[in-house]
Amino acid sequence: MSIESPTDLATLVKDDEVHQSVYTDPAIFAHELERLFGRSWIFVAHDSEIPRPGDFKTDQLSRWRLLLVRQQDGSIGLFHNVCRHRGALLCHESYGNTQAFKCMYHGWTFANDGALRGVPMREHMRGLDLPAHGLVPIPRVQSYQGFIFASLAPEGESLEEYLGGAKRYLDLMVARAPDQAIAAVKPVQYHYRGNWKLQVENYSDNYHPAVLHHSVLSIGVQMLKEKFGDQPLNARSGGRYVERVLGHGHSMADYQGGRGALWMNAYDDEYLRTLAKRAGTERAQELRDADIHLIIYPNLLIHVRMNHYRVIKPVSVDHTIVNTYPCKLVGASKSVNDALIYNTSHHVSAAGEVQVDDLQAFNWVQEGLGSGAIEWIPFKLYGEEEHVDVQGENVSYGTSEAAIRGQYREWARWMTAPATNAAHASDHSASYR
Repeated sequence: MSIESPTDLATLVKDDEVHQSVYTDPAIFAHELERLFGRSWIFVAHDSEIPRPGDFKTDQLSRWRLLLVRQQDGSIGLFHNVCRHRGALLCHESYGNTQAFKCMYHGWTFANDGALRGVPMREHMRGLDLPAHGLVPIPRVQSYQGFIFASLAPEGESLEEYLGGAKRYLDLMVARAPDQAIAAVKPVQYHYRGNWKLQVENYSDNYHPAVLHHSVLSIGVQMLKEKFGDQPLNARSGGRYVERVLGHGHSMADYQGGRGALWMNAYDDEYLRTLAKRAGTERAQELRDADIHLIIYPNLLIHVRMNHYRVIKPVSVDHTIVNTYPCKLVGASKSVNDALIYNTSHHVSAAGEVQVDDLQAFNWVQEGLGSGAIEWIPFKLYGEEEHVDVQGENVSYGTSEAAIRGQYREWARWMTAPATNAAHASDHSASYR
């Protein structure tokens, strides 16, 4: 399918199916970088990764090289990690602490606020305007509950407007910590030979586990009981599995106790008592038992019970890197936090029970779609009692593909919005099919 204009891109997404080229066409991937990742809010880091003045982090999102620095006043500076002289990559370390960044090529040196401070042989330069040659800043940087987001678009809706209903689930994740803060640790990285959207879709897809993860859910059930306890793994605490489509491509899935004792080995009686001192016993129990998947479109996935977040990093149309950051609950005991880190590291590692299945599925889907044998991909699974609530969110019970349909509404919004006002476009659709 030839793509020459936003109108052409609009034809790739229907109400409940998408064209296979959105996964396989390099030209469409290039448009995604420009129109979606280049204009929406994208997640870049957590506050806890750079806690002290002078702390920095470097990262890469496709072609963009990023340099995140904690300023002396505690604010965040985010720049393109590129020297203003010849365009060389400036900082080559993933993390560190420094007062200045010196380019390895010609020695131009930049302060933490991005200002150009040192130029060898400056006295022989002609017409060099130092203030005009500082590091190129990312236009907008905002944070919520310690989660730092950036937008390469100079104007547009605020982060809080963009997050919308997803904010209360970020609040929930933080509220589970006795000191109401989380702290990310070194990430676990995996990659797959497939399109970045496959991982986003998979995280909101409760349709596949009984088939794809059958071995761990049946043959491996005894191993899971040994790890997590004898509580039946399908136990429910009076609730029903519920999915919410939150707008802007974000979604939430609440398992409502349906996964029983999975990963609950981390939460001991001491944790519950400590949390109850602040929140009260009933609320502490609710926070401890929370089991929610949250997607903040396009590149942040959050697992509340395991207390980790994943960052999706598109590399090419058929190559994706995912960094998973286990998080400590600040104020909880070492044993609680060690168990949380272990559970996450094992879950997403090559020796884990679940993620390896997903990665193989992504590879096979990409390979199959690349054959061109099928043109349209259906997302026609609907939940029970589907309705739009008073907050404007689509709510349904049981397994559905509503969240994926919501992701593609947001995809189409950014991919078809004119360049002059794309940052101002918003999703006011009341039709959540």
